[in-house]
Order: sequence, then C-alpha cells, then structure tokens
Amino acid sequence: MARSAAALAIVVAACSGPGDDTGDETPMDLDHIATDPRPSKRSEILAGAHEATNSILIFGGNDGPIVDQFPQASFRKDTWILEPGVGWTEIEGSGPSKRGRYALSVDHEGNRALLFGGRYRPDEQGGNYTLYNDLWQFDFTTRTWDELDDGTSSDDPAPRYYGNSAWDAAAGVLYAWGGNVNVDPLVFEVTDELWAWDGKDWTEVPTSGDAPSPRSFLGSLHDTKRNRLVIFGGQIGDLVSLAYHDTYALSLDTFEWEQLHDGEATPVPSTRMHGHFAWDETRDRYLLFGGHTDEGDMNDLWAFDPEVHTWSKVYIADKFTDVPLGCLGNDREVPADYVEMDLSAPERRHRGMYALLYDSVWIFGGIHAECSDHLDDTWRFDLAAESWHELIEARSGESCERRQDDCECLCL
Repeated sequence: MARSAAALAIVVAACSGPGDDTGDETPMDLDHIATDPRPSKRSEILAGAHEATNSILIFGGNDGPIVDQFPQASFRKDTWILEPGVGWTEIEGSGPSKRGRYALSVDHEGNRALLFGGRYRPDEQGGNYTLYNDLWQFDFTTRTWDELDDGTSSDDPAPRYYGNSAWDAAAGVLYAWGGNVNVDPLVFEVTDELWAWDGKDWTEVPTSGDAPSPRSFLGSLHDTKRNRLVIFGGQIGDLVSLAYHDTYALSLDTFEWEQLHDGEATPVPSTRMHGHFAWDETRDRYLLFGGHTDEGDMNDLWAFDPEVHTWSKVYIADKFTDVPLGCLGNDREVPADYVEMDLSAPERRHRGMYALLYDSVWIFGGIHAECSDHLDDTWRFDLAAESWHELIEARSGESCERRQDDCECLCL
C-alpha cells in the first residue's frame, strides 16, 4: 500500500534527535521516513514514547512462527527507537536478556523507560518458560540500559509475564500490578497483587474496592491526571470462554478499585483480548486500538471518556461479515470474504507496538492471527484529522487483499 500523501508538518524542538540542545525549531514531517532499517516482524512488545528525545522505544519480543494462532518461541533482545520524521534505529549495547510479554512504563522527568519481568523459552523448544522479575531502565538521553534490581531478593515480587506497570512521578514510585505467574503454558495462573518499587526496595501494597475478576490478556494504561491504572477487557485464561469488555481503574493514591464501565451500556467495543490501550492527554480520553476479539483480530479505534464513563467510536475500519470459517476444504481456514476491509487502515492485529506522541497514534508489528504471521509495518493515526498514514509497508502478515494478491482464502 502506498503512503498517504497527506503529510502533517509540525514544529518540534529537538527534532534532530537525542542530545540536540540547539533549541532550533524546525518543521518536521511526521510521515517522513529517512532511514532504511526497521525491526524484524515480531509481537509480544510494548512501547515507551518520550517526546523530549523524539523517541518511541521497543525492546525484544517474539518473532517465532505462529502455529494455530500461537507464536512458537523465538525471543529477541534487540532495542529499537522510532524517531518520528526520521525513522527506525537499532540501539547497540547490552541490556535485558531475551524475552517478551514484559511490563513497560516511562518516567518522563527522569528521561527513562522502566522494564519489568517477562518470559523466555529457547528457540523451537516446548515445555516450561523461564519467568523474570528483574527491573531495568533505559536512558533516552544516553540510549543505554542499566539493571536496577536483579530480582533475587526474597522480598521481590514473584517472576511474571503480562504484568502491568505505572510510574507515579509525584511519589517517585513504580507500581506493578497483576500478570501471569505460571511457568507451564498449559496451567493458567494469574495474580492480582500490587507492588511498589521506591528506587531501592519492593513492597506489596494491599488494594480494596470493586476489583475486576481474575484475568489476563488485558489492555492497560496510566492516567496521570487522575493517577490511576486503568484496564480494559482480557480473558479468564482458558482460551475458550468469551473475553471481557469491561473497564476498571485502580487509584494509585488510595489503592481502591472502581468499575468505570460494565461492558453492557452501548456503544461499547466488542469483547477482546490484548487491546492496545493508552491515555490521550490532549483530549483527556482513553484510546483503544485493535486486539483479538472473539471473532478475530480487529483494527478499530475507540475512545473512553473518563469523566462520564462512556465509549465512542473514533475510526471503525474492517468489519466482520458473519461468513463462517471454511476455505479450500479446510473448515478452520478463513474465507476471503470473512471481513469487509478498509484498505486505508492498517491490518488487524494484537500484541504490537502502540504509542501516543505528537497528537498521533503510532503502531508497529504485532500478530495477525487469521494469517498466522507477525507484521513489520509502521503506521500513524492523525488524531486531529482522524486518518491513517502508512509509513512503512508490511513485508509479512497482511491478508491477500491488502497485499494485492489474488487468493482463494483470506490469506492464501
């Protein structure tokens, strides 16, 4: 697909990248890509956006082959920075070990990202995973990693993956909530513990209130205006039951849970796992993109109003047609007309990069479950114009119609 011709020029200081202290203001075309490199296709990643250094950080993830919609183990430990208006750069140097499904938060005043936990298994091997509870920081100014806690103390949180974290700037504390603690992928075990790291030690913090039911595969964000961790959706973990589409908030001042939306009042996003979730500070709303619904992956964009607790549609791209599965004699193969596609939007996906910066949503990679492949494209959604812009086209993971191939099924 060709890049959108509607390029947005904005004025940004330090657009020359990290370390530029000239103060010059230069128009920057957010849709411009000046560099050729890009990360390999992958999923199981999170992103950290840092405006002062014009940076969006991703680390590691999994690029193993996908079998029956489950990625096989092939974990990475490379670090990449997307600089809007410039492109992707791989960051050299040592850092965390290979892993995916970690928690990631940004300390903007400290110019750093904080990475906690995750899981790993050797390439092409089955069996149990190794879980982590170490804590690392990435310095956006020096572009280096440092280990803050090795996770070996008996007072540390248990190793986990799919944890959720938030940096409380006023308190100078990193909070980590929830996640999976099972090493056996066939035995699902979640925790609802909340832990606080004060720069030296971890402490478990009791919570109260109207807490969500046990779940994983959820989307989370940190609303710094109200200082609360907000979660959306998820699933109980049996991969058979329907997913959720309710919304809860945990105050990081009182440590009390509150249900913000029960998932019943309409309009509301469909039930889903792995929704990409972030706070739009400019418009004071929570933005949900894509994820894996009970029908398949999606590429829709929704907004939640934290004052009146209502959802609204921002951009509804592809639509399911209710055509049943089955193609080429295989009753599990996805037919070509399973989805009515909006070709101006990115492919449907989950577990990819998702970040807000410069009044834009930025996405990269993730899994397209129906095509059983990872993506490696880069897109920007202009929140003012409500339009998608393709910056780097996909080399893998797209359906036949999107890659302009003549196929009998959706992906083959």
